[in-house]
Amino acid sequence: MILDTLLQRVAASSLSHARDHDTDAAAPLGDPPALPAGGPFPQLYAEDQLYLPPSADRRAEGAPSIVGELLDAGSPEERRRLVQGMLNALGFDWLGYGTIAFLRGRWWPLSFFTAHANPEWVQRYFSHRLYEMDPRQQGVPASSLPMVWDVEQVESSPLPTAATTASEDAAGRRQRFVDDLHASGIRSGLIFRLASPTHVNQSTVISLQSSERGRRWITDDVVGQALTLGLSLHEYLSRHSRMPGETGGPRMEISTTQQHILQHLLQGRSDKEIANRLDLSAHTVDYHMRQLRRRFAARNRVQLVNAVQQGDSDFGVLREI
Repeated sequence: MILDTLLQRVAASSLSHARDHDTDAAAPLGDPPALPAGGPFPQLYAEDQLYLPPSADRRAEGAPSIVGELLDAGSPEERRRLVQGMLNALGFDWLGYGTIAFLRGRWWPLSFFTAHANPEWVQRYFSHRLYEMDPRQQGVPASSLPMVWDVEQVESSPLPTAATTASEDAAGRRQRFVDDLHASGIRSGLIFRLASPTHVNQSTVISLQSSERGRRWITDDVVGQALTLGLSLHEYLSRHSRMPGETGGPRMEISTTQQHILQHLLQGRSDKEIANRLDLSAHTVDYHMRQLRRRFAARNRVQLVNAVQQGDSDFGVLREI
């Protein structure tokens, strides 16, 4: 799948040959904006870097009709117009789609799909490392429920504790985050996170953004339709599209409960804290922890954390044994 290829490229690429980017001129739609070297930066990709294999099921049973329309589109430009039309019909202007990993107490960007995103925002967000100061990342529920937000809410939200260091002005960087939202014309939106079925400390983040002020216009009906659009794009990108040279090895999936347990474990929580947060019994958590230690060939909690964090270059993918 796309994610496996992107993770390999992220590990090998420092974007050292990135071109200078003029932030005053918007990049062509669909083209990844150039970012200065340094990082960490995600692997940027666009529609013209993808292809549909002949085996792609263009009428997958049970899938929303949007998935079929994306697969039937004759060109990247046609898909862009299709998604843009649906975004505008809901009141949104842009859609961001990316993968992130939670490592050593911080979120790290891995990949980002630029076809439907605000090009100026993409450049600002990653070149200025604004993801370190994005309060929405901490606010998105682990349950995959969507979070509705606007600029005023972001401006008054608490500072992310992981981003504050002795050498950084956290309040000033948060204000830079808000200023760049204004500069890019982004005023409100909807964001949600999907846990990866094969990468225990990774998630896909889908964000719909609008130039409309305030949050009251994002009703339950809008949220429902926005989720359908975002999940349909996720289905298209994660299950049907490919990148040239992409290879995929077998994967061993773990249960959703075990994914959540590992996510809390990576954040340093005890078995009791994990049980309370997930509304599980101590016996259930102990059972899953024993199963996870066996799968990762770990004898204790420390070895389990190390096995997840320091696995392959793709941040702990679960391979079949």
